[in-house]
Amino acid sequence: MKLVDLENKKVALWGFGMEGKASLAYLQKRLPDLSLTILCPQSEAGLSGVKFNHDEITADLLSRFDVVVKSPGISPYQDCVENSTAQFTSATALWFANERRATGAQIIAVTGTKGKSTTAAMLTHVLTGMGFNAVLAGNFGVPLLEQTTLCDYVVLETSSYQAYDGEITADVGLLLNLYSEHLDWHGSESQYHKDKCRVIASAQQVVLNAKDEKTLKSQIATHHNQVSYFASEQSFYVLNNSLMYQDKALFSLHAWSLKGRHNLLNAAAVCQVVSVLGLNIMACINHIKTFKSLPHRLQLVGLFNGVIAVNDSISSTPQSTMAALDTVKWDKTILLVGGFDRGLDWQCFVDFLVQQTESLKQVVCSGQNGEKIYKLVQQAIPQQQVALELSLDKAVEVACKRAEVGDTILLSPGAPSFDAFANYQQRGVQFEAWIKQYFMC
Repeated sequence: MKLVDLENKKVALWGFGMEGKASLAYLQKRLPDLSLTILCPQSEAGLSGVKFNHDEITADLLSRFDVVVKSPGISPYQDCVENSTAQFTSATALWFANERRATGAQIIAVTGTKGKSTTAAMLTHVLTGMGFNAVLAGNFGVPLLEQTTLCDYVVLETSSYQAYDGEITADVGLLLNLYSEHLDWHGSESQYHKDKCRVIASAQQVVLNAKDEKTLKSQIATHHNQVSYFASEQSFYVLNNSLMYQDKALFSLHAWSLKGRHNLLNAAAVCQVVSVLGLNIMACINHIKTFKSLPHRLQLVGLFNGVIAVNDSISSTPQSTMAALDTVKWDKTILLVGGFDRGLDWQCFVDFLVQQTESLKQVVCSGQNGEKIYKLVQQAIPQQQVALELSLDKAVEVACKRAEVGDTILLSPGAPSFDAFANYQQRGVQFEAWIKQYFMC
């Protein structure tokens, strides 16, 4: 939506988190006379001189406005949206309509159920190291509406929410993988996949995962003339814990600080994007090797009385927990799982445990979906040591008491944090505090 289309309109900002605040600042600067109202809970307010409305969101309330700029975390699949007469847009859509050309940037949209933050940050690190002015923005990095100056590349870390209503037109669209997530927002797995793929459908060039079953089933490649793949033996892929290009080994897991084969796969995706951009691959590899892991992603908390603690609080799907388990010794690992219940099926996680030749030292389940996970594991794998606690702090205490020299306590919840924490960052920080409190008291 062009800014000129907002003039003389009654406009509401629905949601007042980081993106909502960026939208307010942007609109106040560009359209200082615009009639603006912020729709949010009273707890999110705090600015003076701004009009707030804390009433319950209904179709009637939304219909009082001509245009509603909706924050990405708010689902459009609800009656108050569908029955409203307001026109809906988003901060991302405003940027693409009004700022993209002015920045002169090529847009690389990175999406996927897991790995998109690490991959987007790694790609930005590589491009910056190669001398380009590259900006990491979107769901991770700076809010997109804050990027209004000239740059070479915008690496857009794109959530399924932003893919739905962002009207994103990328020069390169990278889809890492498709699993089940955010079913409470999208309503179903098929709708989640459909919304996720919008950003790919509108991209000029597309990079896909050749080994991801649901990506291949989506047949997204049939709608494009310019498609390339990573995780293919004709391009960049992972073999025996090494990043490969065709028949040449580029580097192994031991050559950098990140853990897990999944991160090598993320590196393969970055290399494929760099190749599509026509840039130097060896320079790319050199900069990848210097990339450091992001916080709360298989982050080493420390060594406490011989016990290793690892914070993987970002983990919000069973698949991400399974990837984390690829980095540890099973018989020496106490796994903490569970959190906010988004309705995901944990049978794949249980099947994964069944297929292993050894058991984890212990699985400690907690949170809203903890009991569900506990029962599935207990019924399918009677020999697996598994415990159930109502809260994460109690789960951490159980893990600390059980841990011995040489063991690893791994927080990889496989679920969001919203049942008990504001976000995954708060959960990770609190986990680290509890670990240190237990071992240092």
